[in-house]
Amino acid sequence: MFRRLLERETVSRGLPHHHVVFILPLLGDNDLTEEICARLQRWLSTEDHGNRAVYVVAHGDRHASDEFVSHDMPFSAKVRNLFHAVGAFTMHDAKLDRYTAVRLSEEILRGVRAMSAGDIEQLNDITRLTVKPPLWQSNKRLLDFYDQLTGYSLLRNQDRDNLRKIAACVSALEPRILKINNANLDDRALPDMACALRAQVVDLGSNGFTLDGAARVLGDCQWLGFAANGLTRADLSMLPPSIEHLYVQKNRLREFVPVLAHAARLKSVSLYRNDLVSFEWPADQTAIERLNVGANPLARLPETLSNCLSLESLGIARIAIKRLPDWIFYLPRLRELDISYIEDVLPASQLDKLRQLRVSLITRPGYIVS
Repeated sequence: MFRRLLERETVSRGLPHHHVVFILPLLGDNDLTEEICARLQRWLSTEDHGNRAVYVVAHGDRHASDEFVSHDMPFSAKVRNLFHAVGAFTMHDAKLDRYTAVRLSEEILRGVRAMSAGDIEQLNDITRLTVKPPLWQSNKRLLDFYDQLTGYSLLRNQDRDNLRKIAACVSALEPRILKINNANLDDRALPDMACALRAQVVDLGSNGFTLDGAARVLGDCQWLGFAANGLTRADLSMLPPSIEHLYVQKNRLREFVPVLAHAARLKSVSLYRNDLVSFEWPADQTAIERLNVGANPLARLPETLSNCLSLESLGIARIAIKRLPDWIFYLPRLRELDISYIEDVLPASQLDKLRQLRVSLITRPGYIVS
């Protein structure tokens, strides 16, 4: 069913659907007319917008220089401001024309199929509590509280009562991917948020949590982001056995206590930009596929990494070694080695051998290995 927003009569009440698609015409300077704004505002003033998912598509000439709707366009700013109280809101980047019609239709249809009436209700409840809607990608079931306009999380400065209510909504929404970055939260907030931290992928970067505190409430998390939380020590023995991917870059780690074989089978780990002078790796922790230990004052790599026959990518940028260990040349699946800012220190013969083995060497921007 299609209704024209530009018709002279008042927008009809009582739409029977939970999903509403607005196709809005663009002015030549990527702006929105005042008449359209007024009619959108009229619709938003009725009960018709309550507990509905809203999709907005821009319709206008597409040129090579402006085929997408960016956040800084007047059109985008005005639309997002108008729909700031709608939790289940999506504005598509691509403009509608004969080249994009099929793709946009398919995207919207996937979104409609992936979002239930219950999802819409929970998103609107969250938005009433946070004032602005979080990012929700229904196809991925990704919920992100980061606000691009402020650079902080929508959860920043929320009181405990609000945090508990928001966490209950998140728990009911059941996201697969949950991002709570730059929220200025610490372990004191964990009891209020515990029911929300049950996603498969949880990113808690740029907060003040401890790894031990968060590990107690993570459920069956498989991917954990814990960057920039001020950690000085990471004891992985407390992590849930479901953890396969761990990212603790940009902390202040001086001690890294690897996970025991019975606790987890880690596939990717980032220790990038910490203060590790040395670290050990369990000889039986061999499932690792991607490991980044770059930007640490490491003078050596643990010999036990030679057992990691599944290792495909290794990051050692900016570390203090001057020669690669011999076992690196015998890793059968190694396809990528980041040697940024130490490429001029390592022996040329070793770099030649890696190229013969078809290992891709990542170097500093503009640097060409001779």
